[in-house]
Amino acid sequence: MKNWARAACVGLGAGLMAVPFAHAADETGAAPARSRTVVDVRSDRIILMDITRAGDRIVAVGERGVALLSDDGGKTWKARETPVTRTLTGVAFSDGKVGVAVGHGGSVVRTEDGGETWMQVPLEEVGSDSLLGVVHVGGDRFAAYGAFGLYLDTSDGGKTWERRMVLAEDFDRHISQVVRSGQSLLMVAESGTLARSDDGGATWTAIESPYVGSYFGAVVLKDGAVLAFGMRGNVFRSADLGATWQKVDLNTTASLNAGRQLEDGRVLLVGNTGLLALSRDDGQTLELHWSPAGRGFAALTEVSGSVVLTGESGITVLDPAWLEAR
Repeated sequence: MKNWARAACVGLGAGLMAVPFAHAADETGAAPARSRTVVDVRSDRIILMDITRAGDRIVAVGERGVALLSDDGGKTWKARETPVTRTLTGVAFSDGKVGVAVGHGGSVVRTEDGGETWMQVPLEEVGSDSLLGVVHVGGDRFAAYGAFGLYLDTSDGGKTWERRMVLAEDFDRHISQVVRSGQSLLMVAESGTLARSDDGGATWTAIESPYVGSYFGAVVLKDGAVLAFGMRGNVFRSADLGATWQKVDLNTTASLNAGRQLEDGRVLLVGNTGLLALSRDDGQTLELHWSPAGRGFAALTEVSGSVVLTGESGITVLDPAWLEAR
């Protein structure tokens, strides 16, 4: 296990306290046909590993196989059970209805109604190895990835999956994230592993890495530049899809777990102990900040100008005034 955001079982120490936040409220609803509403799940008292948009809805997933849904920009949430009880680590949607979530123990579930109900997809060939994330590749295609080089793809919206080889038959590095960059896919993994696919994930080519430690995430910017980040505050930037890299200084040893380019063009990276790193110049430089609670962040999304984060404290909505002041 390389960090709490993927293992979901190691607590973190407190960080500095400087940024105001507001926790989201909760809501319960009627039981749907194939998945009943989860009772007494508070959006600020559950570990949530990933968050994404499904049209105008926000969907977050996390421990105990729980999915949380918000239709008002993260102000209120309703909880839905899935058919699995293992931690869900990743979620992605192709549109406002069809989505896939993956997690520990080879768990794969899918929805066709925006997360109201979920169906399990059994994958005997995966066994009990953990899936750590999923990405929508385009159309009905998704890719899921995880521990020990595990990589799967689907072309029918997650109904059936095929396992693919990455780099070599003996590749066994934990894959942290796969992101789209134009017509290509970029993979970041542990042990300084970087790889690129130009054929939708069928084959992969290793990229020379500027770093030997583990990467936990990557973000592709609007201008095509890529930020790869991970252990001990390490961030690297490439303007040529990995041909060359430049280190971006960040005065911390806390690990970075996720990133996003906001609608206004700024870049926000988040990580352990409440780390928030903000860039105004497409990731060439980063300003270091910390959340008040000092609790780790695993993922983020943006809706209507609000930044909604998931992590050790469940759902946290970044105070818009904080972003406006910076």
